[in-house]
Amino acid sequence: MKLELSGLTCHGCVMTVRNVLTKEGAKVLSIDLKSAEIEVDGDVEKYLKAIEKFGYSAKVVATE
Repeated sequence: MKLELSGLTCHGCVMTVRNVLTKEGAKVLSIDLKSAEIEVDGDVEKYLKAIEKFGYSAKVVATE
């Protein structure tokens, strides 16, 4: 599943999102700061809520 992220401004933001998702049990496949996209496996709704809790937003852009 691919998510598009909003609010990422630096690599610290990327690491925050990666850590949040990892703690929620996500297998983070990749994060790209330039395109602000992340690929994850698992419970997408749970991950979207966790990302928003830390001040970022995300939406599903592709399912596989």
